Amino acid sequence: MAKDLLSDLKCKRAKARGALWYLNDGDGLRLQIRPDGARYWMLRYHFDGRESTNGLGPYPSVGLAEARARADVARQVVAAGGHPTQARKVRRATRTEASKATFQAIAEQWLERNRRDWSAHHLERNRGLLKRILFPTLGPLPVSEITEAILLDTVLKAYDAGIRESARRARAVAAQVFRFAKDTKRATHNPALELARSGLLKRPPVRHFAALKSDQVGPMLRALTASGTEPVTRAALLLMLYTGMRDAALRGAHWSEFDLKAATWTVPAARMKSGREHRLALPTQAVEILQHLAKQTNAKPSAFVFASNNKAGFLAENTLRAVLHRLGFKVTAHGLRSLITDLLNERGFNPDWIERQLDHVQKDQVRAAYLHTDFFDQRRPMMQWLADWADAQRKETDAPPLPANVHELRRVA
Repeated sequence: MAKDLLSDLKCKRAKARGALWYLNDGDGLRLQIRPDGARYWMLRYHFDGRESTNGLGPYPSVGLAEARARADVARQVVAAGGHPTQARKVRRATRTEASKATFQAIAEQWLERNRRDWSAHHLERNRGLLKRILFPTLGPLPVSEITEAILLDTVLKAYDAGIRESARRARAVAAQVFRFAKDTKRATHNPALELARSGLLKRPPVRHFAALKSDQVGPMLRALTASGTEPVTRAALLLMLYTGMRDAALRGAHWSEFDLKAATWTVPAARMKSGREHRLALPTQAVEILQHLAKQTNAKPSAFVFASNNKAGFLAENTLRAVLHRLGFKVTAHGLRSLITDLLNERGFNPDWIERQLDHVQKDQVRAAYLHTDFFDQRRPMMQWLADWADAQRKETDAPPLPANVHELRRVA
């Protein structure tokens, strides 16, 4: 049969009949016209001595020229000893797999896989680094095609823009994403590993958290009271002072974690940097603040205590620092932990109580193996004293007496 018997005009004019019928183009290619008017390109061919048919797509979505091109590809597969239908399925699967193997797709899988094992702060920070620094350039690229040069250029843009530590952390996050890609057999190399030693990504000088000094606590509390700070933000800042909780863990607190009758806050392990459950005794001031806040906000167990309208659902990372700066104190919220450490140590409280209250990891590994108590009963009066001391600073009155089992350290003249 001669080739090229069809034309676009013939295809357009083909009308439905009471049964299937075909317009032939030669070499097995033909247009199938169904009784309902639907039209499909079909290719007849012989494979293993038997006649088979391979669909090439609907008309007019697939035009005559495209149908001939697809038919030529299918004939080449047959000539090479392959099966066109199976080859098409392989191509489709390959395209689908390729769409799942972009850097962004794999990074999102990596985040989801680790979500339950990370604290809310760690998850928030990693997701932020990916979205701000890595996804804009690397997101749509196949992970297997990203080279050291491409990754370096991406990270250097952030580094040279002044966010050096974030750029370095982004490289470390990329290294974990590439490792995940290798573990799942979608990449064969990790370009981020070699960049860890790059002289172009030098570690910036360490800047310690600026801490509020003890003689600034009174002025800060008075300024906070006189300010128009939102109740939720004000409560969060005071709770940080009264408990010593880390900023990220505090901001993401749920009402279900609090037992106000027992004056206790139990933070699940998944939300703690240490990866262990943390129990805190709440001073009476903290309980009063939370009781007042519960009347003003959604206090359902699943709700965030320090709720916000942003994407995370709770106060943003820089909120508490911004409040302190507006009040005239150029310190960080995290620096309140340094204040608590120094103050309680100077007053003679047991260092083990202080370290456990702040959820610090014991540096002495041998001692840590045997020190399992959380000193909860000892920490309750310690933190009540701290809250009473803060109140005295605000009111400019004498500091409260220390608990009977605590003796203030005195400097030798």
